Amino acid sequence: MDILEMTDLEIYELGIKELIEQIGPVYTERFLRQCKPNKYDYSVERHKLLANQSGIDEIVARIRRREAERKEEERIKAERITAWRNGLLELTDLEVCELAAKILIDKLHVYGYVGFCQQHFKNLNAEQPIDLP
Repeated sequence: MDILEMTDLEIYELGIKELIEQIGPVYTERFLRQCKPNKYDYSVERHKLLANQSGIDEIVARIRRREAERKEEERIKAERITAWRNGLLELTDLEVCELAAKILIDKLHVYGYVGFCQQHFKNLNAEQPIDLP
């Protein structure tokens, strides 16, 4: 399977198949219904954030703090995914999105993930119902 030689539709179908295998049809549909193009302008927030920084040392310290926080968040996410797989809890919408994105990137790599999203957004713009294979 060479993602670079596949069409967006083939990538999309492969992604859907992988999602259904890994998280099931209910969570796949839930992910697809949430997956919409973002219209948020992050550059405004970035400029505000950087304007309040006093220097490079503060930025480096903030990055290190965030990295430590991220590791703890990843540990908690992994525990929740394990609990979900064991039937002990339901995932939140955010967890469904994060898990589905990880599954797609692991299977399709970044290029395929972008192709998957492009095809999905084309389907949304065509106002067609989401059909799972």
